[in-house]
Amino acid sequence: MLQNQLSIELKRACTKKNLLIWLSIVFFLPTIVFCSLIKGRQFSEPIELFQSINSSFIPLLFPVLIIIIYLPNFWYEQKDNFISYTQSRVSLNIYVLSKGLINAFLTGFITFLMIFLSFVFARYIEPNLGIINYVTIGGNQSDVTFSQLLSVGDFTYGLVYSLWVSINAIVYSTIAFILMLLIRSHFIALSVPFVFYHVFNFVSGVLRVPMFSPISTIFPFNIEQQPLWTVLVPFSFLLISLIGLFLFALRNREEWVI
Repeated sequence: MLQNQLSIELKRACTKKNLLIWLSIVFFLPTIVFCSLIKGRQFSEPIELFQSINSSFIPLLFPVLIIIIYLPNFWYEQKDNFISYTQSRVSLNIYVLSKGLINAFLTGFITFLMIFLSFVFARYIEPNLGIINYVTIGGNQSDVTFSQLLSVGDFTYGLVYSLWVSINAIVYSTIAFILMLLIRSHFIALSVPFVFYHVFNFVSGVLRVPMFSPISTIFPFNIEQQPLWTVLVPFSFLLISLIGLFLFALRNREEWVI
C-alpha cells in the first residue's frame, strides 16, 4: 500500500511547474552565480571556483529553496480539503507518511543535484572549457571546513559535501512539513525554517561563535577551516527538534490540519 502511494505521490509531484522550478534550482541558480564570477575574480584552482559558486546568494536562499521544492503541493491540498476526500481510498497515516517521504526524497535529491552538479562542472568540465584563467595565489584559498576531505580525493570531497547539504535540506523541510500538520497558519509553518536559519546566524555572530551558525556549518566558505565536529552542533539541535516534533505530532494525531 505504501509503495503504491509513494508512486502516486511522485507522479503527482512531477508537474510542468514543479519540473521548471527544480531545473531552475539545479541549473539556473548556479549558472547565474558562475556568470557573475567570471569577471573581477581570480581563482587558483577549480575547487575554489566550486566553493565560490556556493558561497554567494545560494546560502541566503537555502531555507526558501528547500521549501518550494515540494511543500506548496501539500499546502494546496490542505487548502482545498483534498486530503479528506482521499481517506475512503487510503488510510490517513499512509497518505501523510507518503507525503512526508516524497517531500524528504525530492528535497534531498534536488538539493544534492544543485551542489554536486556545480562541483562536477567546476572540477571536471570548466577546466576543459578554459573559461576561467587560473592564477597562482599565495596561500590555500580552498582551506575551509570539509576541505579536509580533499586529502581523500576531490570526488569524495564533492560527494560527501553534497550529501551533507542535502541531509540538512531534508531535516529543514521535514520540520516545516510536520509544522504544516500542527499549525493552521501555513505562513508560520513554512517560515519557521527560514527564521531559525537566519536568526541563529545572527545570534551566533553576536555570541562570537560563527562556526556554529547554520550558514557556516552548511555552507562553510565564509570562515576559516573548523574541525568537522563543529558542523554537528546546530545539526544535532535540529535533529532533536525534528524528533520532538515528530513524537508530538504522533501523540496529537486528532488535531492534524487536514
